Amino acid sequence: MAKPFIIAFLLLVTVVIIGTVGYILIQGWSPFDALYMTVITIGTVGFREVGELTPTGKAFTIIIIIFGIGVGGYAIANFSAYIIEGFIQNFFKGKKMEKKISKLRNHIIVCGYGKTGDEIVNNLKNASKEFVLIENDEQKIAELKDEGLLVIQGDATEDEVLEKAGVRHAHGLITSLSHDADNVYVTLTARGQNPNIRIIARAVDESSSKKLLRAGANKVVSPYSIAGKRMAGLMLDPGIVDFLEVMVQSQELELKIEEIKLDASSSLINKLLRESNIKAETDGATVIGVKNPDGKIVVNPPGNTRLTQGIILYVLGNEAQISSMQQLAGSS
Repeated sequence: MAKPFIIAFLLLVTVVIIGTVGYILIQGWSPFDALYMTVITIGTVGFREVGELTPTGKAFTIIIIIFGIGVGGYAIANFSAYIIEGFIQNFFKGKKMEKKISKLRNHIIVCGYGKTGDEIVNNLKNASKEFVLIENDEQKIAELKDEGLLVIQGDATEDEVLEKAGVRHAHGLITSLSHDADNVYVTLTARGQNPNIRIIARAVDESSSKKLLRAGANKVVSPYSIAGKRMAGLMLDPGIVDFLEVMVQSQELELKIEEIKLDASSSLINKLLRESNIKAETDGATVIGVKNPDGKIVVNPPGNTRLTQGIILYVLGNEAQISSMQQLAGSS
């Protein structure tokens, strides 16, 4: 739509130049008087003429009025079309997005798109997870929509906004708003609307962590605490930190750690870990930890660990190995 506006502007400038030059030549007026006369003629404002017009000057004025009205009409028509088309387009785009969001199940809701939110979104996209963003900043929203992401404009602390994001059907919610009080309120609201939702909340102030846990957050993340531990780790044990980073984050290695729950139908039930032969059965998957039904987590579990129904295995492997492990555990 920019091209018609440029054309209209150039036509208007052309009419002004022709009018100014015409009045100078026909009426013998000064350039300023000629320009003034051209502008009030095009604008049809009805101000008094600069001077007495000759018959040729009157005929020239008629031509300027006709061209001026034509150019003005052209500009107004294009501007109106731009506004109306944009409104209709945005309306239907919004409705289409709302429909998509309403159909989501077991998705993730991300509240806030700051620096932390940007990193969260990138990780969710890389993991091919369905998610909805809640953001207030119109400029950010426009950019996110251009990327094809599902976005809701609004305040995440409001019940109706979380409702629009499908909080009742969501698997999880990550709230990374800039103020801890807002994160507490979002956590309370989300937990009230969906008792089973998994909530991860950001705490800028360490003292807010307990409040967020009491409000219903499953886990609380403090960016400053994590950054401090990581920096200290890089200084004290740089090799180990580098290894863990490559192991968990490297896309070239295609490694990931998956949480897999042992189903009653699994052939592993009641076997000892050493008897399970998991590494051979899955072509390389490794159990690096277990979570017992009582919630106790054991890292690098011993071979005499009994694999019972409901136990959760933390498994390290590539995509194929993890898939084989899920089938073996009966949770695929």
